[in-house]
Parts: sequence; C-alpha cells; structure tokens
Amino acid sequence: MSGFVHHGDKLRLREFVAADAADIQRLHADPRVRALLPAEQPLHEARWAEEFANRLGDFYRRHPGLGIWRCAVPLDDGLERFAGWFSLMPLDASPGTAELGSRLLPEHWGSGLSLHGGEVLLRHAFETLALSQVWGICHPDNRGARVCLEALGFTPHARALYEGQPADYHALDAATWSAVRTLGRRERLRQARRAGGPPTPATP
Repeated sequence: MSGFVHHGDKLRLREFVAADAADIQRLHADPRVRALLPAEQPLHEARWAEEFANRLGDFYRRHPGLGIWRCAVPLDDGLERFAGWFSLMPLDASPGTAELGSRLLPEHWGSGLSLHGGEVLLRHAFETLALSQVWGICHPDNRGARVCLEALGFTPHARALYEGQPADYHALDAATWSAVRTLGRRERLRQARRAGGPPTPATP
C-alpha cells in the first residue's frame, strides 16, 4: 500500500519529510497549541522537531496507511499555506483500531478544517484500511475537540489516563460512521453543540 495523500479543495495532506521540521517546530511554538497536549518531546525546539521529522519516514514504512500527515490549505494563486497536522495512529493494545488526532495552528481553530480533515481520515480508516474502530482522545477541557469528535459520530466512552494525564476517550465504529455521515455537516455540528453527545444517525 502506498503512502496516503489527499489533495482536496479545502486541505492537502501528505507525509512529512525531513525538510518539514521547521513547520513542526512552528506549530508547537505557540503555547496555545501545547497547552492541552500530553507531556512529550518539546517539539517547539529545533533539535526535537528535526529528530521527530526524521523518525516519521521509518514509521510510514512500518505502518502503511497510518501516520501523521502535514496539512496545508490551498491558496488562490496555486500555492499552499501550512496549517498543522492530522494523524491516524495505531493502538498496540487494540489491533484493527487506530486513534484519530489533529493539531492546527490557532488561526484555523473554528474554521471547520478539523472536521473536514477528520472526515477525510475516517473515510481512509474505514473504507481503505478496513479498520473496525477508531478512537478519538482529547483533554477534558478541550471543548472544541470534543464537539468535533461528536460531530464526526464518536460516542463518549470513558475518562482515563492518556500518557500520564486525564483524557476523554471517544469511540466510533464503521457502521456508525456510515450512518452518521448521511447527515449534513452543519446538522451534525448543531446536534453535537446542542446535546453534547453524538449526532443521531439518519433513519434508513
């Protein structure tokens, strides 16, 4: 299976390469991005960003179809602007599943980019990789992430530790995703914001 690439009207996804280390560093240089992340490598420092970018090449080879992808938004002049990353990472304790994630520069928060990118990766997860389940994990105080996950069809599952700190776990299986996606994006967002729970699938 070749590496995953997506070139759409709203966003472009591709694998990170070593030359993207500066983008990784810039993403994490904003303290608002780091505020609710688990303790990990200080990717806002050049050395760590470079090492991280270099390691991703090996990860893509070992886990075809999974990984962390550089996200850019297309511009009118044919160029693009770096916006952050989206990820679909394997869960060793649960074969056949993966964790969906995203980290975006604050200028893109609330723009709908996280929801659109999530939809792209869920199609990839369920239709191309044939995964049985995808998890979404976020900090309890990250309301934006929670609303996005629930608008994508995820169901709140439990609160547990994630890399040493409390986190809210959400789960989505292929059947639920297939049903929920029949609703328009606006309707799914409206239901998630109003009810604080997963959107109601359309009746066949």
